[in-house]
Amino acid sequence: MKIKNARCAKGANDMELVFVYGTLRQGEENHHLMDNARPIALMAWTRGILMDTRRGYPAMAAEGSGVVAGELYEVTLEMMSRLDELEDFHGFGNPANEYERIRTDVTTDSGKREAWVYVYRERKYDVIAHGDWKLHLQRQNPNVLYFAYGSCMDMERITLAGAAEWFADVRGRGVAEGFNLQFTYRAEDGGRADLVETGGRTEGKLYSIPTECLDGYLYLREGVHSGKYRPTVVPVQCADGSIQDAVTFVVVDKKSDMSPPGHYLREILRGARPVVSAEYYAELEDRVWKEYEFRLAE
Repeated sequence: MKIKNARCAKGANDMELVFVYGTLRQGEENHHLMDNARPIALMAWTRGILMDTRRGYPAMAAEGSGVVAGELYEVTLEMMSRLDELEDFHGFGNPANEYERIRTDVTTDSGKREAWVYVYRERKYDVIAHGDWKLHLQRQNPNVLYFAYGSCMDMERITLAGAAEWFADVRGRGVAEGFNLQFTYRAEDGGRADLVETGGRTEGKLYSIPTECLDGYLYLREGVHSGKYRPTVVPVQCADGSIQDAVTFVVVDKKSDMSPPGHYLREILRGARPVVSAEYYAELEDRVWKEYEFRLAE
């Protein structure tokens, strides 16, 4: 990361990219300040650590190799000035600053971009696990919405693991707009599912699960602690038409799409059929036949 020491002279209509990770994110209390911003990515991340200030908002420190989750927006210089006010940023190097504004590399599913981000100069608060403010807030609740778009739509392995009770509250179909189903994690026997923010539409199964299910089952199954998948929070359209935040899991080190093994595709199709729309299921079935030459036996 590099600190920029002076503002560039720009016209009033010039745009900047800004990475937000706390109360400026969608659904949070200060997101109204982003009303006229153009969203670039809702599932972006950068390197650093995220801390809980215990004052209702987080702070990022630009240190370490951890991941801080957030959203990337294009904003006008006028909007950037309003964000400076919110973050108590009075100018580069000003001793009155609560936050510094620096440039950082932001990773999105469409590639890396350089953007502004507001950071603390030192680590002084407790670190938030997984670097995700929305996930941190979700975990304060006794239950969370969980969006399954791959093999966890199917109950067979869940039941064999003795975790079926945690998944008993099925809320029906969930839809993630702007996200594609791909197979970017490479296991020894083939690809595994990933939710990739490159446009499109992915349907899946929405559960309400006890929060303890995250650590007690899903983090283990998804290989979170070994760096295979990471938990994230995405907006999902529910069966009643409302948009709600739901926890899901995405691949950390995304590779090119790879053919999944038959047993894995069988789980996905078997789990999807009772809950997704007939149109989406037909598209999914057609895709796995044409691309991976797999057909689910009747």
